[in-house]
Amino acid sequence: MKVLYWIFLIVLVVGGLNRALIGWLDLNLVTTIFPDVVSTTVDASGVTTTITTLNKFAMMTYTLVGVSALWILISNLMWHKKAQ
Repeated sequence: MKVLYWIFLIVLVVGGLNRALIGWLDLNLVTTIFPDVVSTTVDASGVTTTITTLNKFAMMTYTLVGVSALWILISNLMWHKKAQ
């Protein structure tokens, strides 16, 4: 459990640093590494539709950061209850 805690803590710190880079420099490392998927379609009447979807690897990365945050929060709350 201790190893998993440290892995999630590192992922959480890296995710926090990515959010700081977005705020300070408007640089998102996740979308730089895993770019969005852009698809363009033209229907019969000649109307062009462009759809931008988040890359699956970027979605998994954001999900991992969120799960890490919940894991760290819950484990710290449980540790705080045991310490009292």
